[in-house]
Amino acid sequence: MEWPINIRGLVKYRLILPTAFLGVAILFFAVYVMGAGGHSTNPFDFIGYLLFPACFITGFLDSLLGGPGLLWMLLCFLLCLLQYFLIGYAIDRLLARRRARRSQSA
Repeated sequence: MEWPINIRGLVKYRLILPTAFLGVAILFFAVYVMGAGGHSTNPFDFIGYLLFPACFITGFLDSLLGGPGLLWMLLCFLLCLLQYFLIGYAIDRLLARRRARRSQSA
């Protein structure tokens, strides 16, 4: 039985990675706010390591330019989304190149 649509064509890492990051970031803040009493640790603390490259850049710019901290935090999240979009795009390109090579050799 044939599927009416091509599932492989719908799976794009350039969409999956930023969406997964956004979902984990929302969970991080939801758990952070719910656990604000300090009775337990946040199980999503690893999100800090995912944010580090982009937040390092925005932290450097913040020290040079100044401004409100919330603006820099939002810019950090936008840069993280862009970062994971670009990583997903690179994965998509590499997989497409691999598929093209396999089809040529077969």
